[in-house]
Amino acid sequence: MNRSLRFTLLASALLAMAVPSSAQFMDAVGSQPPVPADVIYVNGHVSTPGGWQQAIAVAGNAIVGTGSDADVAKHRTAQTKVIDLEGRTVLPGLIDMHVHAVDAGLQAANCRFPQGAPMATAIATVKACAAKAKPGAWIEGGQWDGSSLGKAKPTAKLLDAVAPANPVVLHDISLHSVWVNSAALKAAGITRDTPNPAGGVIERDAKGNPTGVLRETAAIALLNKVPAPSEEERIAALDRATHDMLAQGITAYEEALMASANARVYAALADQGRLVQYVRTCMWDNDQDLIARRQVYARPRLDLGCVKMILDGVPTDAHTAAMLEPYADADHTLGPDRQKGSLIIDAPSIITKITRYDAAGLTVKLHAAGDASVRAALDGIAAARRSNGPDGPHHEIAHANFIAAEDVARAAQLGATYEFSPYLWFPSPPVRDVIRSVGAKRMERFTPVRDALSAGARVVMGSDWPVIPSMSPWVAIETLVTRQAPGGSADVLSPGQRVSVGDAVTMLTSSAAKQLGIWHRTGSIEAGKEADFIVIDRDIFAVPPAQIHQTRVLRTIVGGKEVYSAQ
Repeated sequence: MNRSLRFTLLASALLAMAVPSSAQFMDAVGSQPPVPADVIYVNGHVSTPGGWQQAIAVAGNAIVGTGSDADVAKHRTAQTKVIDLEGRTVLPGLIDMHVHAVDAGLQAANCRFPQGAPMATAIATVKACAAKAKPGAWIEGGQWDGSSLGKAKPTAKLLDAVAPANPVVLHDISLHSVWVNSAALKAAGITRDTPNPAGGVIERDAKGNPTGVLRETAAIALLNKVPAPSEEERIAALDRATHDMLAQGITAYEEALMASANARVYAALADQGRLVQYVRTCMWDNDQDLIARRQVYARPRLDLGCVKMILDGVPTDAHTAAMLEPYADADHTLGPDRQKGSLIIDAPSIITKITRYDAAGLTVKLHAAGDASVRAALDGIAAARRSNGPDGPHHEIAHANFIAAEDVARAAQLGATYEFSPYLWFPSPPVRDVIRSVGAKRMERFTPVRDALSAGARVVMGSDWPVIPSMSPWVAIETLVTRQAPGGSADVLSPGQRVSVGDAVTMLTSSAAKQLGIWHRTGSIEAGKEADFIVIDRDIFAVPPAQIHQTRVLRTIVGGKEVYSAQ
C-alpha cells in the first residue's frame, strides 16, 4: 500500500470518528434534558408535518416539542403556563402573498360603496360624501365595475351633478381604472387635446372629449395629483391593517407594491416595535431610487428583497390585460391595443429587467393577468436563467388569470411561482366583467390552480386586499375548494380547477414560507421553528366546505407571543 493511499484511508477513518451519523446526532440530542417550556398548549387538534397531534411546547419564540399531552409534559416546570385548547384545531400561521396594507388601512376612511353596487348607490354615496367635504377638498373612494353600474356609463357629468365643488376620483374594483369628475380632470390638466400616455387610456366620447374614465398609466397620472396622506396617517393605516390581518390568522405577508413613501412607513412601524408579522415588500420597478437604497429600510422582520413589475392591466371591459386572442366583446371600433390588450412594458425590456434583478438576487413579482403577459413573464424568467444560471430566485407571476395550456408547466421547469387571487376564482362582481369580455370558452380554465399544481409548479395565494373587499383566508380556502361563492352558489367558476382543503392550506403555509425564503423558521408546526400558529373554532378538514368561510380565529401566536385573541 503506497503512502498516499494509507494517508487517505487514515484521514477517512478519523473523519468518520469525528463526525457523528444522523442516528448518533439524534441520540445525542435526545440525551439532553428537555427544554423548559414557557407555555404548553394541551388538548388540541394540532396540524404537524408528522400528522395530527395534541400539544405544543413553546420556549421563548420557538417550538421545543409537539406530540401527545404526555409527550410534551416533560417540558413542563413549576413556572410553565398551561393552556387548554379544548379540542380546537391548530394550524401554522397563514401567509398572504399579495397585500397592499397601507392602502387597505387608508381606504377605511374613504368614500366607499360596496363592490357590485348599482349606479344609484354609487351616486348617492358620492353625494353624501360631498355634503360633508370642505369646498375644493378631494373626494376619493370606490369601488365600481362596469357591469354592476348597469346601462348608464360612468361619466364626469354624473359626478359633477352631485359634487360640483370637489374633485372626485373613484377607483374601480381592479384599481387599474378611475372614474373622475370635471374638477379632477381640470386639476390633472386633462383635456380633449391630451394624448393617451404610454400604457394608458383616456376614454373619450364621440366628439373626442374625455368621458371621465381613465385607465392604467392615465389613472396613475391623475392619482399623482391627489394630495398624499401624511406619514403619521400612513403609519396609523398600516398599524390598523396589520392588526386586521392578525385577526384573520395572517402571521406573514408580502406587500405587493411599495414606493419610497411607504418604505419609510414600514421602517417607522418596525422601529416602534409594532410590526408584528414578517413582511417582504415588493419595491415598484419605477422607483429605482428606493431599489438602490433598499437596505436603509430593511429590518430584522422587514425584507426589501422583491421588485414589482406591472406587465399588463385587467381582462375586464377595460381590455388592458394582454391576451393571445382578441377579447370576445371587442369590435371594429376599438384600436389594435384594445382588441387583445397590450403589454405595458415591451418584451425586450421585460427580459432585460428580470435578468438584471435576478442577477442581483432580487425576486421579481410580475403582474400578469392575460395569457400573453404570462407568456412574456415566463420568457423573461427563461432568459434570466440562461444568463445567470438555474439557481436564481423563484420569481412570482401574480394573478395569472389566463395561462395558455402549453405554458402552464413552464413555471415548474423554470423555478417560477404562480400567485393566484381568491376573489377572482369564484363568481363575484369583477368576474362578471371578465366573463363578458373574454367569453365562456376561455373561462373554463380561468385562474388554473389545479392545472398549475398538477404540473408541479409552486403555487401560493395572494388576496390582493384591498382590491378585494376582504383578505379573509377562509373565504380563499373555501372557494379554492368549491369554486362557488362563499356559502355555495348555483354558479360554479371553472369547476375543473377545484383543489382539496389540504392543497389550499399548503398554499397558505409551507409553499408561501418557501417562497418568502423563511421555511427554515416558519410555515409548519414542529420543534426548532418559530412559534407561529393559530387556533380556530372548527376543523376545516371535517366541516362541509361551504362552511369554511365562517371560520373564526380564536388566537394568533407569533414568535411565541399571543398577538390576537377573540376573547
